[in-house]
Amino acid sequence: MLGIDFSDWLTALGKFQASVASDLDEIRKQKAEIQQLKNDIFSQVAQGRVIRDDQRLVLSAPEIIIGNVDASGTLLSEGGAIVIRGQKVGLEGVGASGAVATKATTISQEAVDPGLDGIEDVVHSGSSIIQHAKRIAIQSNDCEDDGFFIDSPRTTGAPGVRIHADQRVEIDSSVSSELYSDQVTNKLTSVTSAVTSLTSDAVSAMTTATTLIGEMEALLLLQDPLTVDEVVMRASMQELDSLTEQYNALLPSVCSAINRAIDAISRQAEATRKMTALQAKQLELTTSTGSFTDDPTGASLSITAEQMEFASIDGDGNIRTNPEAAIRLQTGKVDISCKKSDGSLIDESYVNIATHDVNISTINTTPAESEDGDSTFETVGTVNITAKEVSVNALDSGDDGMVQTADSRFSVRMQDSVILSFDNEGNSTGTFAVQTADMQFCSKDSEGNSSGSFNVNAKDFALQSVDKDGTATGTATILAADTAINALDKDGKAIGQISLNGKDVFVKSMDTSTSDGSDSGLAAGGNMVLVAENMYVGRTSDDIVSTQLQLTSDKTAIFGTTTAEMQQGDAKAVVQLDGGNVALSGSKAEYYGENTLYGKTTFKADATMTKLTADNIEAKTSFKSKNISDGIAVPGAPSSSKLSAKLSKADAPTPATRPSNSDNESE
Repeated sequence: MLGIDFSDWLTALGKFQASVASDLDEIRKQKAEIQQLKNDIFSQVAQGRVIRDDQRLVLSAPEIIIGNVDASGTLLSEGGAIVIRGQKVGLEGVGASGAVATKATTISQEAVDPGLDGIEDVVHSGSSIIQHAKRIAIQSNDCEDDGFFIDSPRTTGAPGVRIHADQRVEIDSSVSSELYSDQVTNKLTSVTSAVTSLTSDAVSAMTTATTLIGEMEALLLLQDPLTVDEVVMRASMQELDSLTEQYNALLPSVCSAINRAIDAISRQAEATRKMTALQAKQLELTTSTGSFTDDPTGASLSITAEQMEFASIDGDGNIRTNPEAAIRLQTGKVDISCKKSDGSLIDESYVNIATHDVNISTINTTPAESEDGDSTFETVGTVNITAKEVSVNALDSGDDGMVQTADSRFSVRMQDSVILSFDNEGNSTGTFAVQTADMQFCSKDSEGNSSGSFNVNAKDFALQSVDKDGTATGTATILAADTAINALDKDGKAIGQISLNGKDVFVKSMDTSTSDGSDSGLAAGGNMVLVAENMYVGRTSDDIVSTQLQLTSDKTAIFGTTTAEMQQGDAKAVVQLDGGNVALSGSKAEYYGENTLYGKTTFKADATMTKLTADNIEAKTSFKSKNISDGIAVPGAPSSSKLSAKLSKADAPTPATRPSNSDNESE
């Protein structure tokens, strides 16, 4: 039997395991020492085939296929993995038509040092990926699963770089603080969890290896007294053969267990190294976050060319006009200049904007809280136009110059409007007058038909018909084909409230008489929809409850997705539909007419009936009648169970009060 000092193996493994929290140099030193142990393992167990030459190894053939393939070069069904590991790895396609092709579902390139065992991810100062060619094409195309790429990558034709994507191209040169800090925290949490798991795996693998090595050493101890001399050996050959057979059978398991231990410890060491680096980075971020917004990050993007074009077009060259098509710039400062290097303007330089609509806005998109609690979007900053000549026209351009048209207009809208007419010395001069007997706001065409729109926009808007003591009088009528009353913010989110209040409030979908406006019948196909997250009908609070609520319809349906419940008083009687079950509770329940019960029926208290007809009767405790007695009849306890109501009353929100007349007059 071959003798091996397994204690040396355990000592080497123990030293390797103890170095997992050391620096990278110490870990790699231990890996180099453990490499001899791995060589001993593979020399003991003939697993695979090693072709080794200390000088040079050349594979030469017109065609070379490397992989888990059959004689035809086809990959076997079980697949396989190929790892090329070296300090310098080169792929060379020689000649004018030389080519290197790489195909895989996922192709990853990382400029990291994988270490001697391929487990590490060490980033060195020289980390880089370099691609150099006369023409470079990077193309991303959509394709259905299990399909194929229809569009082949296209180059620019002339030397250059072409980047194409069917969906999205991102060029990002930015440094983050919060996002990077979150990534460090999340990564640290993940790596810390991995360290815990890998530590457990390493301990388990070491335990297994130690146990198996103990069994091997026990076999060697049994061998020693049988090999003291040749006489004893000849007499013990059968027993020695048995021990040798057990040894050879156990040796592959020992070698495999040690290999697993080495792999587990290596992964534990790499995860521990990353955890230590992340902890240091997290501490660094904690102390430097405050200066991130003030100090330059150094991130930049430079685009330099004699001619630059930015176009929102599709692959067929069509200019996109759908709402999503746009070119956007977002930054703290935008500077567009046509200047020479000395700062002077370039002669006859210009900035030309030709479009259907032009909007210039200095509205702060962050809402500000006003005194009444409403959110407002404040207009800030200034718009300055300085030129020798300024012209603003709302005119058409014709052969004879600018032509006034019926639909041309010039609108100015602001809270405060100041129109100044000064002379050169700053003295007021000239006039500005608006004078009319009647003032009308109309949106009509020449024949008196409604046309266009009329917009009134104010913080508070009041339309009143009241006499001098504030009593409402008169009427307010809105007649239109479509009427919408909305309380929405700019994103369409419902805000505020809409309140209708009067002695009689009617909400209808009915046709009316043209003579007096009375109801003439339901509007054909009319609909009324009342929907809200919470709805209150017939009650606002405990002391305000409708005297009567009637629901009348040709068809009436009540649907509760989770629970539907009807209560009388303070849950004195309850009808409840919940979780697919129907429950009734009250002091007394009465059923009239013919009733049929399907399924199992359980009576929890006494049941009294005039006549019982049954196919089968089973009495578990007793059965008693005036004519037949079996045992002693024990009366059942009267039922005191009561259904617990799931729903409870809730007060409706209180509507906001309107401003008083005196407040409106003072404003």
